Amino acid sequence: MAAALASAGMDVVITGRDREAMAATVDRIEADGGSVSARALDVTDTADVERFADEVWSAGPVDVVIANAGVSLVKPAIETTDADFMRVIEANVLGTFATMRSFGARMHGRGSGKLIAVSSDIGIRGSANWVAYAASKGAINAMVKTLAWEWAPKLTVNAIAPGAFATDINSHLLSVPEIMAAITAETPLARVGAPSEIGPLALFLAGPGSDFMTGQIISLDGGIQKS
Repeated sequence: MAAALASAGMDVVITGRDREAMAATVDRIEADGGSVSARALDVTDTADVERFADEVWSAGPVDVVIANAGVSLVKPAIETTDADFMRVIEANVLGTFATMRSFGARMHGRGSGKLIAVSSDIGIRGSANWVAYAASKGAINAMVKTLAWEWAPKLTVNAIAPGAFATDINSHLLSVPEIMAAITAETPLARVGAPSEIGPLALFLAGPGSDFMTGQIISLDGGIQKS
């Protein structure tokens, strides 16, 4: 997503906890001629999120924010502890809200802006052994729809709900043949997504094509059926 936005001429700031991964992303984007900088940030530290918003905004107004930080947990419900559940909620729900609140307040004061959350198809359809993760992503979907009402007509607030994508966060799952077989069997396009395939959708939501779109949860999941 960062590479897609940078390739369109945007000045991009990426955040994360893995400095090596961020450095690799910066190198890739700069090699392609894009403008990018990086800052270490843990979105569960809401005070640091607010400081980060101040820091970025001081360099110039922000037009687009993508709230993409999160953690995953695959565990049967009866084995999921309170601590397990709260760790996922803190990162995925509170972290997303802190990001939206800090930047949304500044965008609202200016009178324009686009906010994009990253949800999950599991937050829409559910899936066995994903109870904490599904609950967190379902909460993000409700948050997006609520903020879309609250911040209209000045801001747009939408979400991308990916299916299975080949990323670091789920590489340990996709390396299991049985899991990969189950994913491809329930996906009409019969494969997992490549990270590069999410960039064009992020760019669409960041650009003028989505000006008349808000409160939407857009599935990007290869066609998985949702009952």
